[in-house]
Amino acid sequence: MSISTSEQIKQSALQLFAQKGYFGTSLNDVATKVGIKKPSLYAHFKNKDDLYLSILHELMDTFKESVSIDSSIMEQYSTKDLLYLFLKNMVDFWKDETMGLLYKRTLLFPEEHFRSTIQEQFLQTEAHTTAILREIMEKGKRKQEISNQPIEPLIDSFYCLVDGLFVQRFFYPLPQYDMKVEHAFTHFWKAAETGGE
Repeated sequence: MSISTSEQIKQSALQLFAQKGYFGTSLNDVATKVGIKKPSLYAHFKNKDDLYLSILHELMDTFKESVSIDSSIMEQYSTKDLLYLFLKNMVDFWKDETMGLLYKRTLLFPEEHFRSTIQEQFLQTEAHTTAILREIMEKGKRKQEISNQPIEPLIDSFYCLVDGLFVQRFFYPLPQYDMKVEHAFTHFWKAAETGGE
């Protein structure tokens, strides 16, 4: 199945924005990568801002899809396994050489021009992930797999775990990084299971 020119433009721009950032990427770069003339881009996108924002929205939507957990899995798996799967979904997304790289660049080094849009997109994404976390943890409390404790501090702790692993992804090779993910989750789960006692 052939890919439309619009999709080719977005795929090429995604790679360039991930590698070089917004200001480091020109529309000429995008056109050259696609194999078309720069004026042809304007048949699909108004300008570079329009192209970047289109990719940013798709990036956040893709992230949400990547971390979501199917309801049938939610019923079958233990709370521990669901939380680990949720964490691994996030970690695996960050490992992606294009989408993951742009996601990290966007959140850690947001372009000032798009700061408010990026913040709004991030808050929508966090609302999505928080709803998943809350569902998993409430299920865990009902099944007594998580000790009787408030859920909000557990969600906050999970995000601190995630944020730390997000930053460490920049510094460690994959085998060492995967071990850190395992260790961090093991200790988080002990606190969730026992209430930190």
